[in-house]
Amino acid sequence: MRYVFIQLAWLALSTSVSAQSFQYQPPRHYRCQYTNKPVTIDGEGNDPAWQNVSWSESFVDIEGDRRPLPYQDTRVKMLWDSAQLYILAELHEANVWATLKNHDDIIYRDNDFEVFIDPDRDSHDYFEIEFNALNTVFDLFLSAPYRDGGPVITDWDFKAMRSAVKVYGSLNDPSDQDSCWMVEMALPLSGLARKGRHPSAGGVWKINFSRVHHETEVVGDRYVKLRTPEGKPMPEYNWVWAPQGIINMHYPEQWGYLLFDRGDDTASIPPDDAVIQHLYVLYHQLRAIREEKGQYPERLDDHYVVNGIRYACAFLLAGSEYLLTLSNDMNQSWTIREDGRVKSESR
Repeated sequence: MRYVFIQLAWLALSTSVSAQSFQYQPPRHYRCQYTNKPVTIDGEGNDPAWQNVSWSESFVDIEGDRRPLPYQDTRVKMLWDSAQLYILAELHEANVWATLKNHDDIIYRDNDFEVFIDPDRDSHDYFEIEFNALNTVFDLFLSAPYRDGGPVITDWDFKAMRSAVKVYGSLNDPSDQDSCWMVEMALPLSGLARKGRHPSAGGVWKINFSRVHHETEVVGDRYVKLRTPEGKPMPEYNWVWAPQGIINMHYPEQWGYLLFDRGDDTASIPPDDAVIQHLYVLYHQLRAIREEKGQYPERLDDHYVVNGIRYACAFLLAGSEYLLTLSNDMNQSWTIREDGRVKSESR
């Protein structure tokens, strides 16, 4: 995916960090059912295990409500068992095409489907896996988002992953009109739980999905991406499950929640998510101040209000590093560093 950096809608650039109350908006979430039935990875999604599994909401533009809804539908459904996370994606597409055939090619240069997973929900140490309609895979690992200096580890390979693509129509054939293409995958949980966070019933991960779509025209017997009158590639569409507010998938705090359910064990969005989201609001404001003024402010307000609850604020600054902590009167605290990593604890 090509990344265009724009100001987040909720980020106010100022010389002081806002003391206004923060009203929490829960992100999208998906309740993932447990299965004891076998799942055949063939791209069709016709196994009995899938039959009573709900589809997600349709994808929206990556910037959210500020942009029109996608003109082609995309949705996903998920299952899990003791060893695998299963994902099935349906991408409506009138002209299915793909060109890249080598593992770790830059797949978003084709139309693609992308998965982003942060198992421990701290915005660091997360996974990205991309697929095109040829089932060519680009898999990578990031120790931190690009904005926080995270290197892209492209030589990480999800070797035990299984995937398949089913095209309903004809691939790379402009002479007819296609219906959709589907991606099905089995992701071993042992390969995703790098910090021992293997999910159990009631567990919660952060997850998001992206679809990159390029406009094309037919030249001869093939599809060619459109260009501007100046000869530059036309900007692609970025359609996602959980909107980012910015044309950049690498803002993990904006991803949705994957809730692992099993029988009567019902997972839910973590109750402290509102506090964590407010920490990220402050984090982005602090970044904006440093970019404008060349340094962080020396102090913040002594408290902030999140959903009507007052949290004491402590701000420890040491040059280009800081610890920002919000705490309540029940001896719970949440800390964010200048690199965006969040930690919570109870005393």
